[in-house]
Parts: sequence; C-alpha cells; structure tokens
Amino acid sequence: MLFPTVSFFFVFLPVTLGLYFAAPQRLRNTVLLVASFVFYIWGAGWFVLLLVANMSIDYFAGLFIARERARGREHLVPWAVRVSVVTNLTMLFVFKYGQFAIIEFNHVLGWLGQDGLNIPDIILPIGISFFTFQSMSYTIDVGRGRVSHLANPLDFALFVTLFPQLVAGPIVRYHEISQQIHKRTYSWERFGSGSMRFAHGFVKKVLIADAAAQIANQAFDVSNGEQTFLTVWIGILAYATQLYFDFSGYSDMAIGLGTILGFDFPENFNRPFSSYSITDHWRRWHITLSNWFRDYVYIPLGGSRGSTLKTYRNLFAVFVGMGLWHGAAWHYLIFGLYQGLFLSSEKFFEWRAVDGPPRHRALRRVLALFIVLVGYVIFRAESMGQASAMLSAMFQPWHWELHRTVLWGLPGRATLATLVCVATFFLPRDLTFGPLVAGPRNDRFANGYRALLMLVLFPYALTIMSAGTFSPFIYFQF
Repeated sequence: MLFPTVSFFFVFLPVTLGLYFAAPQRLRNTVLLVASFVFYIWGAGWFVLLLVANMSIDYFAGLFIARERARGREHLVPWAVRVSVVTNLTMLFVFKYGQFAIIEFNHVLGWLGQDGLNIPDIILPIGISFFTFQSMSYTIDVGRGRVSHLANPLDFALFVTLFPQLVAGPIVRYHEISQQIHKRTYSWERFGSGSMRFAHGFVKKVLIADAAAQIANQAFDVSNGEQTFLTVWIGILAYATQLYFDFSGYSDMAIGLGTILGFDFPENFNRPFSSYSITDHWRRWHITLSNWFRDYVYIPLGGSRGSTLKTYRNLFAVFVGMGLWHGAAWHYLIFGLYQGLFLSSEKFFEWRAVDGPPRHRALRRVLALFIVLVGYVIFRAESMGQASAMLSAMFQPWHWELHRTVLWGLPGRATLATLVCVATFFLPRDLTFGPLVAGPRNDRFANGYRALLMLVLFPYALTIMSAGTFSPFIYFQF
C-alpha cells in the first residue's frame, strides 16, 4: 500500500487509528500488528510469506542466543549470528540481485559461445532491503549483548512490521524503540505534532517531488548525443530536488505516524544539501542507513583504528555496500565507488569542513553540493553509456542551448517545485520548507509559518492525490 493514495487516506488510516485508540491499552499492539500485516499484504500480496520467514529466522536466532548464553555456551552465540546474517543476505541476494547475476553470467557465456540460462523474471518484494536490515540488526545486537532478546513472537513481529516505516524506512533498530513496545506516551500535543509532520511529508512528496520529477524525467529522456550543458544541469538539479523531497517526504510521513502512535523513530535527514563535505553529507542523508553500515560493517572491519590503507579499504567496503543496497546494476556499484573515493580523499587530506573563515566554508558547501550532483548523474542514469554522455555534457558550457523537450509545456506545479527548492537551499533555516530536525522547535514564528503553509498546501495536495496524478515513492524500488 502507498501512503499518498485514496485507499490509505480515507480507508486504511482512519480505520486503523480509530481501532487503535478505541482499543484497551493491552490490545493496541495486536491492533497495530494486524494493521501492519494488512498494509503489507495490500501492496505485496504473497510476499508477506518472505517477510514472515525473515522474521522467524531472526526471532528464533535471538531465542537461541539467549538460551545458550544462559547455559554458559557463549561460543555458540557467534554461530547463531552468522546463520542469521547469511540466511538474511541470501534471501536478499536471490530476490534483489539474483536476476542481475544470472544476466551477467549469461553475457559471459555468450562471449564464450555458450547458450545462456533461461530464468523467469524475479519480482522484487516491496521493502525487502529495509526490513531485512532492520530484522538482521536485532540478531546482531542480541549477539553483542546490546539488547535483551524478545521472548514474545508478537512483540518481535510488531517491531519488524510497524507499517509507518516497514517498506521505505527509516531503518529502526530495536534498541531505539525497545521501551516503547509496551509503554508508549500519548497526548494531544504528540498527535498534533505527528499530524503536522505527516502533512509536511505528504506535501513534499505530492507537490514538490512529483513536480520536479517531470523536469528530471524529460531531461534524462533526451537521447545520448543530444544532451546539452543547460539541459543536463536543469535535469540533475530537478532530480536532486525530486530525490530529496520524495525520500525525506516519506520519512516525515513515517516519523509523523510513529509519533501519533506513540513511537519515536530516528531522524533520517538533516538538511543534507547544506553539507560542508561529502563526509558531512552522509551524516545528514539517509542517516539510518549510514549509521547501520557504520555500526555493522565499518566498525567491525576495524574502522579507522588500523593502518591508513585498511581505513580506506573499510570506507570503500561501506560505500560499495551502500551503492549495491540501492539496486542490482553497475551504475549503483560505481556510485558507491565514487562516494568512497571522495570520502577517502577527505580523510587523506584531513579535511576540516567547518574550519576557516565564512567565505571558505561557503565555497566548501558549494563544492560538496557539486560533487553530490555529479554523483546523482551516475545514480539516476539508466546505463553507464547515458551517464557518460550526460557527464560529458555537464562540462561543456559552450553547448548552452536548452533541449526543446525540457521545461516546455510543464504544469505550474513544476515552477512551484523549483521555487520551493530554491527556498530550501538558500533561505534561513527557520523559513525553509519542512519540519525542524533540530533547533528552535518552540519558535512561535517558525511554527506558525509552517502551520500556515500546511493550511494552504495540504488541501491542494489532497486534491492532486484524489485525481490520481502522483507517482510511487522512489525508494520503494530499493
């Protein structure tokens, strides 16, 4: 099921919230668990069996770890963690990377003059990358002794399947909400702030991301060899706008719903295009994924504690993994290598992004944004051939003309998206679009400004959604 749909807004959400708050405290987890399964089955159908299999592996691994630890057989704990990790990653590989691997293998067979393998199309289950990492992190943390195991299978199922963040994050780890599984706080203040956060995310998605997508799609649809400097730069700025407002919009909606239901989900974005370096950017962009790879890949490999060469190896391992996490394609791998290269370079030159006079910090912010935008060409391109052609055009300012298919005939919403994008990048913090992640949350002027925006924009976004003129969230494909 998708958030910005009539069925979610006018059927699923009111029924779920009504039953949830009408139920006695002891039954609210049951109501929420049933609603979460309905939410997933509605969109994924029989793939719910894969979700159940994933949960079962990690639930029983946690039980096994607790039992063997109580018996003093600590040496068996790492084996349980390994079984969980290998099984989870195997399922993820089969469904997400299996078809890509066989296609590439068939290419090799073709070069050798052999017939390729015939395979059916493998459908990617919705949210598999998110719930696999979330469930697997539980087993790892139980194995490390960071959290206690969950004895009740329904409690564990609720942790994994919470519908607000099940299919597109944020990636919630058990220790972050362990106290809220059975004890949550409700108030009208929480309901109001959660509703406002949800509304912000909805408007960001429907009014801004979807409008910017029209410009980005037209720019990226230009045939190779016909791209121009202006076409590519308009396209990639539009895509950056689309990607940020689409994904952060979903995160805002998920966090807002979590707040309404009594959960405090972790933040996932913190003004990433205001970063002073690529290192700073990845502390602000998809924060829960970056933290996941830091805690379960980078630090276990040694982090920065070993030699300089090993530190670079660890950085590249993280970003190759993060690139491939997004999808089974060569351009995702190269995107990860690209990010790893710049992070390693910053570490090599001991880059101190916030040092120096203000003019230097401003230049570093522009440079970081430039590097990010170039990386998005690789990330968005449908092939490395397209990426190469667009990257070439990005650095040919003498080809200034705008391709005829870009911008012409687009609706006014695209103009609105552009204006809001500019406001987000350049206006003072308290006047930018979206909820405050940190800072003066109680500032009456800033909060009033946001409330006024929602009173105007939320009903408009609802009319667009009701007309069916929206697109799925980008991160559903991951």
